[in-house]
Amino acid sequence: MPGFTIAHFTDAHLPLHGGFAPLELLGKRGLSALNWARRRSRLHLRAVAEALRDDILAHRPDHVTMTGDAVNFGLPREFAAAASWLSGFGPPETLSFVPGNHEAIAPGAEAAREAAYAPFTRGEQPDGAWPVLRRFGPVALFGVTTAIPTAPFLAQGEAGAAQIRALRRALGAAAGLCRIVLIHHPPTELARPRKALRDRAALSAAIAEAGAAIVLHGHDHRNELSWIDGAAGRISVLGCPSASTPPGRGAAPAEWRFLRVRETEAGWRIEILRRALGPAGFADRGRFTLTSPR
Repeated sequence: MPGFTIAHFTDAHLPLHGGFAPLELLGKRGLSALNWARRRSRLHLRAVAEALRDDILAHRPDHVTMTGDAVNFGLPREFAAAASWLSGFGPPETLSFVPGNHEAIAPGAEAAREAAYAPFTRGEQPDGAWPVLRRFGPVALFGVTTAIPTAPFLAQGEAGAAQIRALRRALGAAAGLCRIVLIHHPPTELARPRKALRDRAALSAAIAEAGAAIVLHGHDHRNELSWIDGAAGRISVLGCPSASTPPGRGAAPAEWRFLRVRETEAGWRIEILRRALGPAGFADRGRFTLTSPR
């Protein structure tokens, strides 16, 4: 196999234009809007996200993945605008998406969210069911949703027992393929308690038992590498910074990852190139290689 290439980015937090209706600022969404005005609007620029998209397209990956938080306030018109922006990467079958906590800031928008993102979440499962399974030759992508409404000042996620059971079965059935899990919240103990995945122990146990080559996540807006101790060896869990943060703002600048999956006699070799934003635009920021048994 010459190699299957995948672009991974996350947490674009595309700015909302047009303001809010008064009722939209009730409860947690109002607190989020205040935080946006005071701080987050300087950390997430649409121009940076556009430059990142251009850089990904210039590298012509076989597939593009985004692990959540395309929006900020969980409004139906945001979902529609984000889906339109994601369409700029190409036909729906060329991009896979999983939602994050900002897609679930407040209850009541679930149907609008699922409808807007449906082109990027259709796979071998029945429509609307999670986890999502998409296969590309020897590569299998498993999308997990952790988007749930939470109380003010919390950004937690939850996969749920039914989805975890389904993921364990699907991973087991795809043994022998390069299994890549896409999720917003890290399934390891990285995030602070108020931002953590509530059922990460159960989810990581399912991945450990069934096996996977790598887990790709977002949420923390940082470069992160952790591991799940699987039955066949250690499973890498790789987090990426936000896709829209400019340099010099006190947070990791925008970055995306270019993964090349190669099959070897021992299993899978995943070569990863980091592309990060600097003063002159996006540039290489290092390479590393992860391996996984079948």
